[in-house]
Amino acid sequence: MRQYLFILLFLSALNAQNSSFNSFDVVIYPEYYFEGIMAEVDAEVEENKFPLTLRMNIPSSSDSVFFVGGTPSNDSNVKTLSILKEGKASSIEVDVLESKFRLFIFYDLVKNKDERSGSFELRLNHSIDDAHIMVQEPLVAESFTFSENDAESFQDQHGLNFKRIHLNNYKANTSKTVTFDYRNPSGDISINVLQNRLSNDESISSPPEVNSSITPPIRHKLPLWQPLLVLGLVAIVVAWMFSVQLKKEKAGVEKVSTTVNKKGGFCTHCGKSVQSKNKFCANCGGKL
Repeated sequence: MRQYLFILLFLSALNAQNSSFNSFDVVIYPEYYFEGIMAEVDAEVEENKFPLTLRMNIPSSSDSVFFVGGTPSNDSNVKTLSILKEGKASSIEVDVLESKFRLFIFYDLVKNKDERSGSFELRLNHSIDDAHIMVQEPLVAESFTFSENDAESFQDQHGLNFKRIHLNNYKANTSKTVTFDYRNPSGDISINVLQNRLSNDESISSPPEVNSSITPPIRHKLPLWQPLLVLGLVAIVVAWMFSVQLKKEKAGVEKVSTTVNKKGGFCTHCGKSVQSKNKFCANCGGKL
């Protein structure tokens, strides 16, 4: 009996050593910061696994993926990753050189009038002893459903609801997909609802900061019409000020010219001063 127990313990220890990560968490935020989905991967690499090349599948509709090395308290280096296309599949590949890192993946939410649905497939080239996939239930959601019946529910410090599943002994290059759907009659996003709630609550002097681990980097999108309108107004104001200044300078030149013409001027031939009433220069006799 002891021999079998020893063998089981040995195999468990051997399997644990094959894991490349101390932790690997995926948090999915539908319609939180924008009208789509942001998935955040927060991971910590085993000490003896450096350098680690991570290749991971991402949703085919992904338009932006950011890699953030280090902890949130440090001056983290944000890197935009290239999205690799292989047929209908999309993936990213990055060399991890720090023990902790985060990935931010932005992709589309399926919409049909008020109906919303989304999914996330976990597939990467490393094994993980204990991984987690979490979905934040949008504050704008009605009739929210999650594909995993054994998921546990919990709330964060702001009262946001989450569904979480544990993946024990995830094997490299295997696939785990979760799906969710809900209704959003308002068409709004969660961050707006949260800010309105906080601003209407007189007991809260200022909104609490959102966890830095879920603050997304700035996406590489074209500027909206509001910044362009502001730039246009600034250009108009600058042009108006330039025009006013130009008119003032012109008026000053004309005033000086008029004064000179009244008092007299200088001979264009010899440069001597002459009176305005003279028709010829008294010095050289040149015609004025």
